[in-house]
Amino acid sequence: MKKILFFFASFCAFLMLSSCDDFQDVTFSGIESVKIIKMSQQGVEAEISVKIKNPNNTAFHIYPSDMALTLNGTNAGKALLTNNIKIKAGSEEVYVFKMKSDFTELDPAALSQLIVMAMSRNALIGLKGDVKVGKFLVHKKFPIEFSKNVPIGNFTGQ
Repeated sequence: MKKILFFFASFCAFLMLSSCDDFQDVTFSGIESVKIIKMSQQGVEAEISVKIKNPNNTAFHIYPSDMALTLNGTNAGKALLTNNIKIKAGSEEVYVFKMKSDFTELDPAALSQLIVMAMSRNALIGLKGDVKVGKFLVHKKFPIEFSKNVPIGNFTGQ
C-alpha cells in the first residue's frame, strides 16, 4: 500500500513540475460593445463583449468579481461580474461578460443623469477593481483599471 501511495504522490509531483512553464501576460484588447439588457432605478444589467488574447498553453477561468463602474466620468455604483468565463488556451477571442450594477447608493440627481447617459449611442465606460481568475484550486486577483468610449446598442429595456 505504501508503494502505491508513494508512486501516486511521485507521479502527481512529476505532472505538476513538468507542466510548469513561463506564464505570459494575457492581453486585454478592450471593450468591443455593450448591450444593455435591463435598466431600472435599482441598477442596470448589461452584456459587455471584451477581446482577450491568451498566448499560454493553459486555459483559465474568470470568476464573479466586484468593480467600481463609471459612466462618462460619473460614479455609477458597483458592478458585479455575474458569470464564470473560461478563457481558452492559445486563443484571441471576444468573450461576453454579464454584469449587474447597483444604483441603490446613488442620489436621485446622479441616477437620472446616468440614465440619460446610458440611453445615448456612446458612453465613456470605466471599470476599476480586482478580477478573480484561476484554474483548479489556484485563484488570484488582478487589479484592472480602464475606461473607453464604446457604442451602446440593442437596449431592450424593461
